[in-house]
Amino acid sequence: MKPEIVYKPAMIISGLILHTSFKDDRSKREIPPFFHNVLEEKKLDSVPGRINGNQLCVFSIKRDKPDFDYLMGVEVSEKDFSKGMEHINLPASKYATLKIVKRGPEDVGKAFEYIYKKWIQKSAYIPTGAPAFIYYDQDFFSVFNEKGYQGNPQATVYVPVKLLAIKQILKFFKIF
Repeated sequence: MKPEIVYKPAMIISGLILHTSFKDDRSKREIPPFFHNVLEEKKLDSVPGRINGNQLCVFSIKRDKPDFDYLMGVEVSEKDFSKGMEHINLPASKYATLKIVKRGPEDVGKAFEYIYKKWIQKSAYIPTGAPAFIYYDQDFFSVFNEKGYQGNPQATVYVPVKLLAIKQILKFFKIF
């Protein structure tokens, strides 16, 4: 399991937001029902300006803060403020991506933990601090809509990264 580095252009994400926290495992109790409610009630299906059928779950986390925002949304061509949706601009960035089988929040947590705590430590990259997200495309929905989690649907975790200057130099001289 090794992340790939990909570049994604800037995106505007429009969706519904959940204010939650890592404190007392609150996010583990709140995110799954929120996620399934949005999917089951098709709350994002008619978002104006929607670009494709994919969905994202964006984590806006501040370093050393337990509270964070979880936005479940879709890519849009422009912000539409008339529908009560929240918006986030994701900057153009390089991302460490990891394709996972997603059967529940534990799989997502393990993927983020692997990227942040293991892979980044040994790579020439550091996190940018911009929001990370999970990308749900046809690989997820084609399986999930027919078989649920038992079908082992796949999603992709995206962590925004940049090369660390000293790591670049060491890599150039083949020291790292």
